[in-house]
Amino acid sequence: MKVSEALPHRFGAAFSKFIIGVASVIQLSAPAGAQIEEVVVYSQKRAVSDSVQDVPSAITVVDEALIQKTFSVDLTDIGRLSPNVQLAPVSTFPNFANFTMRGIGVNNSVRTVDPAVNIYQDGMVYGFQVGTVLDVFDLESVEVLRGPQGILFGRNTTGGAVSLRTARPDGQTVIKGRVTAGNYNRMDFAGSLEGAVSENVFAKLAVMSRNQDGLFKDRNGGTFVPAELNPTGEQPDNPRSSQAEVDSTIIKPTIVWRINEDVDLTLLASFAKMRGGGSATNARIPDPSKPPRSVTQFGYTPPSDFYELNHDLPGKNETDAWHAIAELNWRLGNGTLTSITAYRDITFDTDMDIDGTPFTLVHFPDNREEGDQISQEIRYSSTIGDNIDYVVGAYFFSQEYSVLERRILFGGLSSPEVARAYRYFQSYFTHEQDSVAAFAAINWSLTPELTLNLGGRYTSEDKEIDIQTLAMCVGQSFSKCPTARNNLDGDWSNFSPKVGFTYSFSDDTIAYASATRGYRSGNFNGRAGTLAQVGPVDEETVTAYEVGLKSTFANGRARINAAYFFSDYEDIQRTVLVPVEGNPVQRLSNAADADIQGLEIEAIFVPIDALRLETSVGWVDAEFNTFVVNPTDPAANAAAAERDFDRVPELTIYAAATYSFSTELGDWSFRGSYAWQDSQYSDVANTEILAQDSYGLFDASLALQRESYRVAVFGRNLSDEDYFDIRSTGLSFPTYGGAPRTYGVEISFEL
Repeated sequence: MKVSEALPHRFGAAFSKFIIGVASVIQLSAPAGAQIEEVVVYSQKRAVSDSVQDVPSAITVVDEALIQKTFSVDLTDIGRLSPNVQLAPVSTFPNFANFTMRGIGVNNSVRTVDPAVNIYQDGMVYGFQVGTVLDVFDLESVEVLRGPQGILFGRNTTGGAVSLRTARPDGQTVIKGRVTAGNYNRMDFAGSLEGAVSENVFAKLAVMSRNQDGLFKDRNGGTFVPAELNPTGEQPDNPRSSQAEVDSTIIKPTIVWRINEDVDLTLLASFAKMRGGGSATNARIPDPSKPPRSVTQFGYTPPSDFYELNHDLPGKNETDAWHAIAELNWRLGNGTLTSITAYRDITFDTDMDIDGTPFTLVHFPDNREEGDQISQEIRYSSTIGDNIDYVVGAYFFSQEYSVLERRILFGGLSSPEVARAYRYFQSYFTHEQDSVAAFAAINWSLTPELTLNLGGRYTSEDKEIDIQTLAMCVGQSFSKCPTARNNLDGDWSNFSPKVGFTYSFSDDTIAYASATRGYRSGNFNGRAGTLAQVGPVDEETVTAYEVGLKSTFANGRARINAAYFFSDYEDIQRTVLVPVEGNPVQRLSNAADADIQGLEIEAIFVPIDALRLETSVGWVDAEFNTFVVNPTDPAANAAAAERDFDRVPELTIYAAATYSFSTELGDWSFRGSYAWQDSQYSDVANTEILAQDSYGLFDASLALQRESYRVAVFGRNLSDEDYFDIRSTGLSFPTYGGAPRTYGVEISFEL
């Protein structure tokens, strides 16, 4: 069914009834008392402050208090709080954002492929996606914006955006501290000091250190029997290690200078040093009736314990990153002129045992990456009379990065004819891109109840890649590798409009409808095995429709937000594995057209002063219309079009309850939460043995607040559910696992 038919006929009538039904209950009365707090949204860039309830789009805001209550560590934890959002922390490499919203994301870690969900830190986009599974330390809020966000946030937000805002000093002298200790030898320290340097200058310094053993233990386990490629049946003598241990330090200085009553300048910086082991890649045998080659050829059966490993390469994950942001706000006339200038620099060095076995079969040793970026946004937001508010702006972005990727493969795995020796592969590229854009958005109140929402963004960008494709080196080392490079370039331009309407039933209830175009730029394939596979591929576009309702009722004790969306995607960028000289490489192409629809409901209830209930439900139905896996094989393409989207659970549910009470000792708070998600495939091919079954994670905490001090005990994944983030084909089905049961105690203060 076409979009124009699907939205009004399949869901329009039903959703209208839903709106009317909910609107009818807003007159419910409830005793006065504890009310749901209002949360300010910063991502709309308007001249007037917005409450999340006034924004006509689906947004989940996680403020500093909720981050503290949930003991969230990074964006992976934040993702579980929002419907139809998966913020996976790993792809081929750890600490590489593999974020999905409403069924759309990136199914690879090819560095040259722009994300479909972008991350923004204080107005700065993370262009190079390495090191973007960010810590939530020292944040005022995290805003999760679902659906295309191209008008205000630019290209590469066809799925959505995540906007992070650093806590700013306001002149008050405040000292904060926190110590967290837990199992796996976890020990965290965090603290900040802020105050007035002078009458007009406020400063804050925040520091955090986190240390924890790996959640996966390399105990040299498993069983060994004589086999073709291991005739003795002996276990190699490999070092033991703890896999993906954490050793991180972050320093964040912030300065706010109120130059005069109309002008203020905010300077923000972050310096991060993160050290750890390789990603938690454990070899699994999900189907004993179909043993992998590690069993048949090496006589090795992986350990049965989900969190036990047997590697011959401990691996490493070293990230050094820093950024600086200058935000200038100048109040002119009825509005504010804002300038955001940002610079980021990052280096990334990894070693990984991809095969997950005690043999050197597939290794990624000594991979080196570095990049830097600069961006400038200038915008003016203002009002015209009482009926119009608007924002206009321009944007510039430039970045350059380089990637050296090395692989060691055992040659005897491809075929008996290949010499049973190690083969060394190497690829290298530098990638440059420049992007400029102009944008505008307007909200026009046609009547006291009805508002017209219009916007558009024009983007033009150039990309250039200088690449040595993945090729085999001469001999048993990386000393004699191909060095010839090829230079390719491409340019793209796009105009993305938005139109919508907002209707206010009352001060507490709005309904909205919108149509938006989204755009993800064309990309090169930095992991290509041949020059023909480098590309570029065409841009990815989406036409998205959304209708929603936001309502607060029962004297501020109840809130329900709901949204239905329908998205028509064209030329979705996908990667599939293809063999090159016996080495699996990723081919990038515009593989598919698809229709994605879904429903999202978020609710908060405060039935009594002591009890707060929160829940969210996300449902998504993603269907390919076409899926070209091989241009010369119509049968294979037809079969591929019937596949499910990978890494997209159909249903996600989150529920939490917080009960608070007071005693002579202080104020107590007990919180329990449950995050459940449906089954999902790990790969594009929908391989059954790679699928993740449905699972749920139960967390709980008990906190005591006494004056300025807080003591809490917490537990996460208390049922010790076995789950994984990604599973891949290979020698033993390498699995990038999720975290087991963790627990700890936290002591904090604010003076």
